[in-house]
Amino acid sequence: MSHRTRSTRSTRSTHSTHRTPTTRITPTTRSTSVLVALTACTALALSACGGVEGAGGGRTGTPELTESMPPATSGVETLRWALYAEPSSLDPIYSNDFPPMEVLANVCESLLRIDPDLSLKPSLAASWSNPDPLTWVYELRPGVTLHSGAELTAEDVAYSLGRNLDKKLGSYHDAVYQNVKSIEATGERRITVRLSTPDAQFNQAMATPAGRIVGRAQAERAGERLGRPDGGIDCTGPFALADWSAGESITIERHEGYWDRPRAAKPGKVEFEFIRDPAARTTAMLAGELDGSWFVPASGYGKLLAQGGTAAPEGESLYFGRTSGSYVGMVTDLKGPLADVRIRRALSLAIDREGIISAAVSGAAEPLKAPAAPGTWGYAQKELKAAYEALPEPGGPVEEAKKLVAEAGAPAEPITIAVTGSQSEMPVIGTEVKRAGEAIGLKVDIKTLPADNYNALYSDAKAREGIDMLFSLWQADYPDPTAIYQYLRTGDTFNFAGFSDPEFDRLIDEAKATADTGRRAELISRAQEIAVEQSVWIPLYTPFNPLYLKPGLTGAPLNSVQLTYPWAAGIGKP
Repeated sequence: MSHRTRSTRSTRSTHSTHRTPTTRITPTTRSTSVLVALTACTALALSACGGVEGAGGGRTGTPELTESMPPATSGVETLRWALYAEPSSLDPIYSNDFPPMEVLANVCESLLRIDPDLSLKPSLAASWSNPDPLTWVYELRPGVTLHSGAELTAEDVAYSLGRNLDKKLGSYHDAVYQNVKSIEATGERRITVRLSTPDAQFNQAMATPAGRIVGRAQAERAGERLGRPDGGIDCTGPFALADWSAGESITIERHEGYWDRPRAAKPGKVEFEFIRDPAARTTAMLAGELDGSWFVPASGYGKLLAQGGTAAPEGESLYFGRTSGSYVGMVTDLKGPLADVRIRRALSLAIDREGIISAAVSGAAEPLKAPAAPGTWGYAQKELKAAYEALPEPGGPVEEAKKLVAEAGAPAEPITIAVTGSQSEMPVIGTEVKRAGEAIGLKVDIKTLPADNYNALYSDAKAREGIDMLFSLWQADYPDPTAIYQYLRTGDTFNFAGFSDPEFDRLIDEAKATADTGRRAELISRAQEIAVEQSVWIPLYTPFNPLYLKPGLTGAPLNSVQLTYPWAAGIGKP
């Protein structure tokens, strides 16, 4: 999980990590830098302040999504890759931040796998079934060996999953297992999971770090040192952990006995360097000292775009794929000035999303029509796309917004929105929301908080007193819109506004319980209409997934599966 506001409460971002009471997704607060100075945009339409600057200061255009890159035809000896921080642990039950998950995706496999097209596929489990609503059965693939050379057994799998049930260990994925009664090896290659209540999301979570498998023998020998520099880890992925020089780097090497030969690693090894300073990462990329990184500072987009594409005959170096991320304005109080849904809808209509995208993230995003982004459509994609496209456009004529305000009556008290300067896009977004509100007759105040105080808004109701809206980026660990909409259910930890709609709750509860993906898509689509109509989470944009890959290399997935898929294995020469 991750707090997607990259410094709020997170795991998949450039931010400090801290555990959250729920898993599957979490907000994150970014600490990436932005090309636009806030002061340059306060009095102007945001769209006039954005764009991507080239190396010489000229604009090189707006980043565009790339669906895929050509596969590699030959390998490379070494990949040099940048992480923004050193992992705290490579033990899968404690992996809830980007750096450890990015490494582990290549080392430790889960029962299932999320492919680059965001579909759910078999991995260590060759097949699975749901013989009754309270049972999941996984048939393990034969002939899989651990990095130690030992054969993977059903006991290894039952042990690995069972560690998440041990309260003494304190797994970060405990919410995934909240409905699990037992996990047993019920055959030579069979695992049976029994639930206390139907839970289709449990099966999807088996493609995430919550379903990662380790060798029992090595794990028990390592004890508390498992996943640490002095403890190691024994898994089944295309790479094995080779070296961890604390404070400097982690090296993984190709596992020659990997079971999935078509997906065998093309690089001989990957060296992960810990480069915390965003400017230093950009400099290393421009200098050719790195082969790649998923952590590309927005402040470097212009220079890297100028280096690649038509400016570099050897090929592109900066790519943008799709994510499941949703950047939203979260209403936190339905008793204050945002109590009337017409005021919330009017504010949403007046927001210039294209301007925000240009100014806040250098154009590397798309406007969002609903709280759950298209990147969450891991099944029934045709049906989910049709339902999404049928939704009303999030922005609209200012006169329509003014009409809604006139009907509702403009509240006397100001709408107070919270931002933090530690998230460089957030003050830009806050400024635009203030402009939008005032343009339609609303009073809007901005309250700027230090990072720690802003983070407290997610866990402390008292800290949210006097705040009507905050901003956060949410991203699903597995592609299912339910993973987003579950947070708007009555009483959910992250339903800060106290929104309650019995029909919405019923639809989401049924969607979470059903294994029929067609039925689930139908239920989610109906719940989505309610969420959009009520505007408790106002959708702003879905960010792109930036990847720097040195010219002359290819084969990396571009959609944001780098935390669940062995992305490094396919990288090599064209």
